[in-house]
Amino acid sequence: MRRTGQVSPGGSRWASPSGGWISLAPGAEVAFAAQFLFGGLFWTLTLGTHDDYDTGNGGVGGMLGLLCVGVFAPPVLYLYGWLQAWLFTVPVMMLSNAIGVRTRVPAPWWALPALLVVSAAYAVPLTLALGGPYVITCCAIAIVGVIPAGLAVCARMRQWPKAKVRKWLLIVTGAAVPLTIVGGIVGYTTGLIPAYRPPALVRADFVGEWSGEDGTRLVLGAGGEVTAQGLPVEQPTGDAGSCTGSGTWKDTAAIGDHRAGVSLTVPDCKRAELRWAVAGTAERPELFVMIGDDDDGVLRILRKR
Repeated sequence: MRRTGQVSPGGSRWASPSGGWISLAPGAEVAFAAQFLFGGLFWTLTLGTHDDYDTGNGGVGGMLGLLCVGVFAPPVLYLYGWLQAWLFTVPVMMLSNAIGVRTRVPAPWWALPALLVVSAAYAVPLTLALGGPYVITCCAIAIVGVIPAGLAVCARMRQWPKAKVRKWLLIVTGAAVPLTIVGGIVGYTTGLIPAYRPPALVRADFVGEWSGEDGTRLVLGAGGEVTAQGLPVEQPTGDAGSCTGSGTWKDTAAIGDHRAGVSLTVPDCKRAELRWAVAGTAERPELFVMIGDDDDGVLRILRKR
């Protein structure tokens, strides 16, 4: 076989490509960028469906997020795509080629085992540096690399020119991004993308003990009495102190942008956060309060015990 850098469907190896070793992975950088771009768009698009604590991620915030991801993310992800192609996809193709030369099994059939080997190798330093389970890290690296490597294998087997592969990937991605953004905006404005709705609780649902991982604890009595422990108090410095005391409580209805919840009257804690809003689900209700700004505030969450 001539050293054209291509491989026949039944060939055992890929020869050294005339366009450099990056030609072993035609379009891999675009495929890598595209999968993360659409993953980011999907994540941003669905923020409003799980905005449990009124952080402003849904509605207008979600639409602005879509625009930011669609405009600013592609060039950055494309650069990361080139890095991934050089450091991951090309080594996978080279390894599968080397094994194919030494066996009777064609190089394309070795692409998946080679991908797993390269993933396992990269998982070692990442696990040592970042911690976490080695197997999960290895699987995550492999999953991210499957689409770029699969595209490279397909392009090499079918002898697609690298320029053609990249051109069509860029065209498809470029057309799909604005369609996704427009679809997200239409979905938010028409209600096709449902926003999160807190559970509708009645007074009896609030009665009981509510506690959080930070030590905050509310005991709401059926007669309207409350015992509060560790109520957060916002300090002038921005830090949150705490206060403990007893008093009364009442349930409050949703008004405008304010959710339903409970309002506390604790004489010893007048500067504490005394209005808690409802979150969670009907099966697992929560009370929460945001201390400070939504962007950098401290979220306190209480769950019913």
